[in-house]
Amino acid sequence: MTYIHRSLARREFLRRTAQLSALAGTPFAMNMLAAGAASAQTAGDHKALVCIFLAGGNDQSNTVVPSSGAGYNSYQQGRPSLALAASSLLNVAPTGYTGQPVGLHPSLSGLHTLFNQQRVALVANVGTLAAPMTRAQWNSGRPTVATPAQLFSHSDQQAAWQTGLPDRPSQTGWQGRMGDLLANAYNPGSGISIAMSVAGNNIMQSGSSTIQYQLTTDGAVRISAQNALYGSAAGATALRRLMSESRNQLLEGELNKISARAMSTESLVSSAVSGVTVPTTFPQTGLGRQLQMVARMIAARNGLGQRRQMFFVQQGGYDFHDNLLADQGTKLRELGDAMAAFYQATAALGVANQVTTFTASDFGRGLQHNGRGSDHGWGAHHFVMGGAVQGNRVYGQFPTVALNGPEDAGQGRLIPTTSVDEYAGTLARWFGVSLSNLPLVLPNIGRFASRDLGFMGPLA
Repeated sequence: MTYIHRSLARREFLRRTAQLSALAGTPFAMNMLAAGAASAQTAGDHKALVCIFLAGGNDQSNTVVPSSGAGYNSYQQGRPSLALAASSLLNVAPTGYTGQPVGLHPSLSGLHTLFNQQRVALVANVGTLAAPMTRAQWNSGRPTVATPAQLFSHSDQQAAWQTGLPDRPSQTGWQGRMGDLLANAYNPGSGISIAMSVAGNNIMQSGSSTIQYQLTTDGAVRISAQNALYGSAAGATALRRLMSESRNQLLEGELNKISARAMSTESLVSSAVSGVTVPTTFPQTGLGRQLQMVARMIAARNGLGQRRQMFFVQQGGYDFHDNLLADQGTKLRELGDAMAAFYQATAALGVANQVTTFTASDFGRGLQHNGRGSDHGWGAHHFVMGGAVQGNRVYGQFPTVALNGPEDAGQGRLIPTTSVDEYAGTLARWFGVSLSNLPLVLPNIGRFASRDLGFMGPLA
């Protein structure tokens, strides 16, 4: 379940809709536009950022596993009924990595191949943090640093991940704020939002002026009255004429504008997508079909007038309170196969170096088992994929996978050692956000040690 922000009050609705035409006159917007214009002075390129949200909270302990020695023994002792056999793991040998040997879940063969080909990187123990946190601070009873609100809650932690503001409510997400900063500079005149979702509404892509455009796995959301109203072409023509008329009632006028934009955008997207071909076979799973649609939108980028694109897709079913071994195997196989197909599609389209895909999730899960499953946790491991990714490497600090280990917040829940801010900041910098403008996207970034974890290589 993706976090969906509450319905906007009338005043907020009017403010958001009016921004589509009036925001450019505000001081905040002028600052954002100026910053974006500065970034775009050398912006002859195309880049796409794709978020795969693993809804429910993926179990990181069985996704990336200590594969031998004391590390494997501690892992096995922490979850004797859930531990994977060491012989089943897909071992990796990350460049420059000096930590305990690790392997991937046996269902991740697609990602394993890409990891070995230096197209996938692992970012270890990422999670929501209001500030750096140690186990001693956590165990003090009254931590001396702020903690994310409502830890271990699905909706709250989805919101924290997607807004980048775990210590306070927000109606905008970090990708939405990126859109506010970059859309006009990189996509001037485009008839479609920089932020697109194939998985319904999400707060990650909501900005002050950025409003996500929602797609289906078949393309644009169909407007039933576009060509005929109650079977009548004349009726559709009359409806479009009514929508073009000026209205004295503000809400009525805004509704007309929204309806007209929806029809216009449907025509634009349908026309652009119908003219492209993606020569890659995708698995016909829910995630596979979503990523196939993303590939089609990337292929149609010129027709859409977009040099920057952000996409949101989702794979549900990761809340493994029971039957973890079987269910996670199925989910991770779907994930790995869909991601591998998507990378192949970007390579076939000649844009592998311009498209970066990353995973996110509500939270990780505790090492300690509850029978056949695991409970809500905190930090987790995530994958970043693309031709520009410095792959076959582990970024961040791989944790001690053991009960009562140095990162244990209780029951084997990992206290994150890499913040969502640092993870998202590295992606934002690659996407075109300057170092000086990064706090506009991630207001808490100054609380953490790194603004660039390095997995996207050297950045200007």
